[in-house]
Order: sequence, then C-alpha cells, then structure tokens
Amino acid sequence: MLAPFLVATVSMGSYQYTHGLFVDPLGQAFGWSRTEISASLSFAAVGIITAPFLGRLLDKYGAKPVMLGAVALMGLSFVLRPLMTELWHLYAISFLQFVAINGTVMLPAGRLVGIWFKKNRGKVLGLTMMGNNFGGLVLPPVIGSLLITFSWQFAYYGIAIMFALVWLYTLKFVSENKAGASKSNRDTRIRGESTQILPGMTLQEAIKTKYFYLIAIITPIGSLAFSMVLPHVIDNYTNAGISLLTAAAGLVVLSTFGMIGKVVWGAIGEKITGRNALMCSFSVTIVGVMLMYNPIAGPLFWIAVAVFGFGMGAFGPLYTMIIQDFFGLRNYGAIYGLQSLTGVISFGAGPIMGGLSYDLAGTYKPIFLAASIGIALGVLLLTRLPNKKRY
Repeated sequence: MLAPFLVATVSMGSYQYTHGLFVDPLGQAFGWSRTEISASLSFAAVGIITAPFLGRLLDKYGAKPVMLGAVALMGLSFVLRPLMTELWHLYAISFLQFVAINGTVMLPAGRLVGIWFKKNRGKVLGLTMMGNNFGGLVLPPVIGSLLITFSWQFAYYGIAIMFALVWLYTLKFVSENKAGASKSNRDTRIRGESTQILPGMTLQEAIKTKYFYLIAIITPIGSLAFSMVLPHVIDNYTNAGISLLTAAAGLVVLSTFGMIGKVVWGAIGEKITGRNALMCSFSVTIVGVMLMYNPIAGPLFWIAVAVFGFGMGAFGPLYTMIIQDFFGLRNYGAIYGLQSLTGVISFGAGPIMGGLSYDLAGTYKPIFLAASIGIALGVLLLTRLPNKKRY
C-alpha cells in the first residue's frame, strides 16, 4: 500500500497544500489577481467529470495502468508550468493536471485496499490515504525552500521530479495479485476479479437504489473542506498578520492531524459503520472551520488547524467505506466515478468563491461560514442512510 500512499502524497500535496505558496509569486510575475489564480483550482471539476471513465478502466484493467497513466499526466503538467506566460496557459495546464487526478488517489487506493485487506479495511484505508495529508506535511516546506532559494519555475520542476519518482515506484511494485499467483494469468485474473470474484452490485443495480443518490448529494458537501477552505488557510492567517513561516507551520500541524484522523476515523468506522463515523467527523470539521473564522495568533491558531485537520482527514477513507459497504467491490470504480460527478459543484465553485470572497470583501469569512453550513447539512443527510452495511 506504499505506492498509493506515495502517489497521493505528491498528487494531493501539489494540488491542495502548495497552491497558496505560488499565489504571490505568480501574481508578482504576471499581475494576475487572487481570483484569477484561484480559478485554476476550479479545473478540479474536470477530474470529477472524467472519474466515471477512469472508474470503468479501473474495473476492467486494474489499478496499476490507471495509476501509471494518471501520474504521468499530472507530472507533465508541472513540467509545462514554468513555460507559461499567459493566464490561459495556467488554465490549460490545470486542465491537464486535473483530468487524471482521480486516477492517482481515491479510485486505485480503494480498489487495492478492498482486494488485499478484507479485514481491518477502515484502518488500512486510513493508513493508505494518509498520503493525502502527508503531502501537506512534506511538500510545503520543501517547495517553500525552493521558492525562496531559487524561483517559482524551479519549484514547479521540483514537483515534476517527485511525480517521476513515484511513477517509477508504481511501475515496479503495484500489483493486485496475491502471493503465489502465476504471472501468465495475471491479466485474466485482474479482469476476472472485477466481474466474478469480487462481490457487489452492478452499476445498473446501484443506480436503482435511493442510497446511490443520497451519497451523490453528500459528495460535494464532504468536499467543501478541501475545495473551499483548505486552499485558503495560509492566506487566511497571513492576511491577519501571522507570518508566512508560522502559517506554513500551521499547515504542517493540520496535515499531521489529518493523517492521524484518517487512521482513527477508519478504525472507528469499522466499529460503528462508516456512515456514523462520517457524521461524527463532519461535526468535528465544522468546529475546526469555525475556530478559523476569526484568524488570530496564539494557542487558538494551533488548536483550530489541528481540529480542522483531524475532522477533514476522515472524508476519504470513510466515503470509500460507505460506497463499498452499500455497493461492494464488483463495480466499485464505475459506481464511485458516477457518484463523484456531483463534486463538480464544490470543486468548480469553491476556489473561485474563495478568491472572490477576498477580492470583494477583503476576508475569507464568508466562505468559512458557507462551508460550515454546508457540512452541517451533510450530517443531516447522512441520517437518511441505513445504519448497516450490505457487503
């Protein structure tokens, strides 16, 4: 499970956690506003639109080829970034980056863990998806150092090199075959697992259930913490007078508690179901967001980022658990991909709303309040799901 962990580290770290570091350098170099730069993150919606296609490929061919192709595309996007000179270049490159993002994190990790770990699935999902937050622990100080020492172009090349390294690791070590499986029937087995060995519903059966649509509605709500709040955490505090170094350190604390939260909530999900655990983690996330509503230095700063990270970190593994609990692994990729389409709403509008909030009101308070209200609605919707699993 180290490969999806490392892929998530670079993929999500380069997307969610380092964006704020490039805002000022790009603004100074090209004269772009915060709204214009933040709008590049809205292309994450493209990755959601391609998720059903990637999910079908995952079910048919397995995790490895999907991961290799996705990592290669994302890495290429960072090779191209230092060459951009116009705003539309940033948007075109962001389009390329996000086309494949779902093939690097949630889809392959969920499939691999579901196949290899029938027991302790929640804890292993949490450990594997810790890479999402580990990227926030490692990349900001590394990329920040490259920015200060060299340039924003050099920093982008540094990220591209990281993608190349995890691509090589994935090529060598990712496999869906249990020990002892013969190499000659590997392709047959991968295809067979998705249609014969793995339990679960077909996509056609899944879309006939009301739970499919409830989970689809919850998808963009659960994404609000990532799409609307997280990209602006650093700016939220530096605009309040907190130094960039302190804000970056706060992001490290946030990421650390996000990692802890993934494992803790995953274990809790095994005991009380993913649905109940997600309700609890949503509530903790709301507390964290509201603690950051009035950004101030001191102990409250560290408490706020820790609480937010601990609650936010749960969504990935618990959302995956819920889908597998209700629909199984047989067509996990296709079902996950189709349900995630509603995430276009939050990932498309969230970053732009963040940039507009600051450009128009001079503060990020409106989006922090909106995210809290949205996540609270998610808690209410989760009560409509049954408190038991089918698979």
